[in-house]
Amino acid sequence: MQERSECAKDEILTLMNDERLRRLRAASDSGLLLYDDLDDYELPDGYDKDGTWKLLTAIRKQAAVFMPNEPYRTADCWFVTTTALSFDSKMLEIRCKAGYPLDRDIDVLKGSPFLTRSIERTLARALEAEGADVSDGRIHDIFAARRTPRTPLDRVIGNYIEISREADSLGVREITHGLIETLYYRLVDGVDISLLPRREKLCPIDERISPPDSKACLDAICHLAQLEEGEERRFGPIQRVINITWYFWNFEVFPCLNSLVGVLLRNVLAAKWGFPVLSWVPVGYYPFGSLNTPLMKSVFESWSVDCGFGFDFTSYFFMYTKFYLNEIDRLEETIDGLKRLNDRIGTMFDFPMNDRQKSIISALCKEPDAALRIGPHQRTFDVAYATARADFLELERRGCLVREHEGRAFVVKACPALRKRVMSLGDAATGVL
Repeated sequence: MQERSECAKDEILTLMNDERLRRLRAASDSGLLLYDDLDDYELPDGYDKDGTWKLLTAIRKQAAVFMPNEPYRTADCWFVTTTALSFDSKMLEIRCKAGYPLDRDIDVLKGSPFLTRSIERTLARALEAEGADVSDGRIHDIFAARRTPRTPLDRVIGNYIEISREADSLGVREITHGLIETLYYRLVDGVDISLLPRREKLCPIDERISPPDSKACLDAICHLAQLEEGEERRFGPIQRVINITWYFWNFEVFPCLNSLVGVLLRNVLAAKWGFPVLSWVPVGYYPFGSLNTPLMKSVFESWSVDCGFGFDFTSYFFMYTKFYLNEIDRLEETIDGLKRLNDRIGTMFDFPMNDRQKSIISALCKEPDAALRIGPHQRTFDVAYATARADFLELERRGCLVREHEGRAFVVKACPALRKRVMSLGDAATGVL
């Protein structure tokens, strides 16, 4: 092989030492640098915008983490573990880790309607991506078992809630085609899928990274879900979760409800890999809802366009890690407010309350006229029916609750005196939302 001339070598070395190129490389390592951002920088001599972008991409690919080489792909898919992405991913792992402060707080406060709102928002965003127009109130009523499922979509929501409660037990199983298919079939159990909404045509993706069929998608997902020793260590659990959900956002793995199946599988993986807090975090997908922005359009075009070096997913992983961190911030704010609310609830009464009973009072702070049932309380806290019933009976005995009949069942509501008290906490409760 003919050696490169000394002149060419000198040109390469000079370019690598160019201060303008150094600033661009530093910017791409410390944050998000997109094609249009080059307009804000001085470019190296002899390079226009397109040439500079290709140069940066070529340099970045030298340090890339390659996604599994699935047989359906005819082009490289890769990303770079930049300083920013590495730091954010590690912070997300720490904040979502089992047994760490946020996980412990959730375990204590998970029955609060202020906290379960995160689960409802997660479901709402997934339904939005599926083209389903469902109000937050409707989802909340089904979640709280105040609404009997009447429509096919109601039944799907109820099924989703039931499956979500089993994430821990499902997390001990191996991720296989069968497990993922089980999530889908349980989701549509008792539903005529022809009556369900279908998502609109998604943003076009280059055919070189589009799996040809459902089996290819499932093969790729199952491969990504094998977090084994010896695998590329830089391709950590957070990136794998984001990558796995990417398949469900972009492809028709199943005939319908792919977004919901993707979220359910994410929750199973979160339990399996020891990051349970991740399952409480809502996230959407461009071009739906609040993510339908010029910035996200630019991010989409960044990873979905090949400028000669395959498909660079760095911007995709960067943005979604940031989204998760922002939602974790929001969750922590909710929990801090809820702790303050529970402290105020504890000082309002002259008898001790357990955390489950405080959740009953906090639910009434949010909705003073709400009719509460034992069943949802039992399922939320995963306790025996007798234990859940005792929580309500003790509050009834203390003069806080009254029983009323609603159809053939009975419900509990705040007595007039308690209603006045919880309404006085309106400002505190509002601050939690």
